[in-house]
Amino acid sequence: MFWEVAWSVGVTWVVVQLVLLWLLVDLLSGVLHWAEDRYGAMEAPLLGETIRKNILHHYRPRHITRISFLACVGPTVAINLGIFAVLLMTVGLRWQVVAFIGMGMSVNAVHRWAHSTPSELNVVIRSLQRVRIIQTPAHHAKHHGLPRLTHYCAFTNVLNPVLDRLQVWRRAERLIHLLTGVSPRIDESLPGHGPTPEWVKDIDRRYRVSRSDW
Repeated sequence: MFWEVAWSVGVTWVVVQLVLLWLLVDLLSGVLHWAEDRYGAMEAPLLGETIRKNILHHYRPRHITRISFLACVGPTVAINLGIFAVLLMTVGLRWQVVAFIGMGMSVNAVHRWAHSTPSELNVVIRSLQRVRIIQTPAHHAKHHGLPRLTHYCAFTNVLNPVLDRLQVWRRAERLIHLLTGVSPRIDESLPGHGPTPEWVKDIDRRYRVSRSDW
């Protein structure tokens, strides 16, 4: 009896930790996404190319499905390998670290799948979306709805409604402005902010993209 209870408690604690790590990955994906969207600049040293891809994503959300899978997940894999090295030196090799890094590496893949059509996904991915283990296309579409100021988390459907209801991002922006005087970047991909940049049109021509599949 004792061992049955201990096993049950142990399994429950493992599941709780996995859920907390799952939510932590979602939160961190939101923080990074919000920072890129609102404060990133293509001229930034080291991160300029990553910001450029993020800006392109607002002009052409489906572009993420046209590049290779490796090109899509590469940035998150690199970031998480760096985090893994730090965690390995500080807390050691634990299963929680491996689970956290594994989920973190998959964020861009989940983002890509949220922009894919059902016919572009296999049955396993569609099932994970259906049971809400990973973010669904309908949920992520709310981020790309005007004026693109909500739903920054890109891993699950869970945290975005909470963070947006609490106005976490807007409060953070007001605090940053109060402390530093820095205002968020204007999203020039929004209607009324000028023509599409030539570098985006060049990518359209390179990938032979029609307006109907932006």
